[in-house]
Amino acid sequence: MKLRTAALILALLLSLPYAGVSGERAPKVAIISNEADMPTARFVGGILANSSVQYDIMGPGDFKNALRNYEVILILGGPRAYDGVGNISVNYIPPQNATTLVEEPRTFIVSVFKGGRDIVVLAGHTRRETLEASAFFFKDRSLLGITRLWMRAGYRNALRKGSYAIYYVERYLYNEKEGTYRSVPWGTDEWRVLDEVVVNGTRLLNVTRTETHLYLGVNYTTVEVNLLDNMSRPHYCRIVQLVDGRINSTLEGCLQPGKSSPKQPLVFVAFKMESFDNRTSWRMYGRDVPRSILHPVGERYVRGSLVIKYALKYSGWRAAFPGFTLEYVNPAIPFGGIVVRVDNDVQNGNAITREVEKLYAFRP
Repeated sequence: MKLRTAALILALLLSLPYAGVSGERAPKVAIISNEADMPTARFVGGILANSSVQYDIMGPGDFKNALRNYEVILILGGPRAYDGVGNISVNYIPPQNATTLVEEPRTFIVSVFKGGRDIVVLAGHTRRETLEASAFFFKDRSLLGITRLWMRAGYRNALRKGSYAIYYVERYLYNEKEGTYRSVPWGTDEWRVLDEVVVNGTRLLNVTRTETHLYLGVNYTTVEVNLLDNMSRPHYCRIVQLVDGRINSTLEGCLQPGKSSPKQPLVFVAFKMESFDNRTSWRMYGRDVPRSILHPVGERYVRGSLVIKYALKYSGWRAAFPGFTLEYVNPAIPFGGIVVRVDNDVQNGNAITREVEKLYAFRP
């Protein structure tokens, strides 16, 4: 039924006029780097050049000039980065993350400051992890989508017709008095490349996400259709909601680039860590969270590395929202690399798990 539903939505989609992203100037980007991270600066510059985004690579002494003249500033390196880069980046990294980044091997941070400018720190424990953080930022929809680079910059994908990733979703009901959970099988979340189309000479992939769950005997389905180019940039988007197979509502249009500034500046953080020697877990809210997992997918196991995501208010570094997400990621998994995702609320200083999404099957 899900594939028939997606095919129906595709037919509706392709009968509509094409809506691309041309006509609006891409933001000017400054890449702040020292000589040690210059290979990563050129790597990031290559991503922007492939996306036809104007950029300049600058030294840390040019940061004030970048603040005046560029809408997006990418800073390469953490608090210990050479030649003054660390003195700049430390202002946009939560203090607890800055300490962890220095002390813990195999870690990196992507810290997105939203204020008058988009300032993105891409930093690792070593230069190797800084490079990894840079690739992660451009691949991650939730991070890139916050910035003015969304729909403009992208990362070349390896998707093809027939690629898919299927997830099972469970929700957790928490009994506060007893401190116990009850899991509830909720539904499925499927990403698929259904077809390829050529519009105005551009080859686009129809990437369709279908979320389905059953509640009180009623089948709820949401189909999100995206036409993506080879840089994973959306050129057309539509969301269709169905109830028991009948169209209930539609929403047309892609998420727009994050041009507006919040009333109070916010910092969106993604912090990645892997197991290293005897450092196999990370303590959070009284729990030991594995830094890496081996997740069964059919007859094989897929390794996932921990990414912690949350948002803070700048510059007091207090939580902007009462919750956080744990993701276990592997770049071999299509459509974002997610192996397991765990959404959590925070109540009275305790972490409460609300939803868990686990990879069931995939094809790159």
